[in-house]
Amino acid sequence: MKKLACGFVVLLTLVGITGLLTPAIGQEVTAAIVGTVTDPSGAPIKGASVKATDADRGTVWTAETNDSGAYNLLRLPISTYGVKVTAPGFQTSEWPPFALVLNQTARVNVQMKVGKISETVEVSGSAPVLQTENAEVGTVLDARTNDNLPLATRNYVQLTLLTPGTVSVDPHSMNLGSNTAEEGGRPYINGNREQSNNFLLDGVDNNQASDNLLAFTPSPDAIGEFNLITQNAPAEFGNYNGGIINAVIKSGTNRYHGDVFEFFRNDISTRISGKTD
Repeated sequence: MKKLACGFVVLLTLVGITGLLTPAIGQEVTAAIVGTVTDPSGAPIKGASVKATDADRGTVWTAETNDSGAYNLLRLPISTYGVKVTAPGFQTSEWPPFALVLNQTARVNVQMKVGKISETVEVSGSAPVLQTENAEVGTVLDARTNDNLPLATRNYVQLTLLTPGTVSVDPHSMNLGSNTAEEGGRPYINGNREQSNNFLLDGVDNNQASDNLLAFTPSPDAIGEFNLITQNAPAEFGNYNGGIINAVIKSGTNRYHGDVFEFFRNDISTRISGKTD
């Protein structure tokens, strides 16, 4: 009986400790669309339906405006999106597709016109300006850039040197093809040491415990985008003084696609000599 009581106390203790634990939340590897919907006089429209359609996958994300006419579409995968807004008594408004990149918060404000909901007005305007919602300073490199640039060792860390404020004191170390060992090079960002960077892959910590070395180096063909944040990172990021290298792996779309490449590097020079009669 005494053993049973002791076991019950231990079980209650474990349950209590588990309840006190805070779930670990990874850094965001997505983007967002926010904005307001108003009538021709500028007054907010409550209850308007906002739909963002992923042009690559066909996925539809929906939201509804609040009393202030504001809406939020959060945690959207990086892709190309078109926005459609409908409300009773107003013509349907459609914003043409635009690219939404990693960690971007795009603001799309829509002013509705009075009319039948079956009538559609296509909004003409430039794509939303990047990073208008915060003071983050960073550089986004997409899959096309990763594929087209000639990386000598197919190591995506080399691409960090394209960002202002990023240098390498030993360029040879960036050409070794691996950053998972002591000899592998990492960038010096804004004057900080190479150990001051934070590497993330799909929002998960990608650092080795020893010396903040990069843990895993994916193929450049597998990377959808990566964002190098050099200053004023949002609150969800940490563990850095230099920069945050946040990479995201490609995901599937509604179209069949693939990559074929040949990587040939020859450092042998050949001299042919002879004489002719």
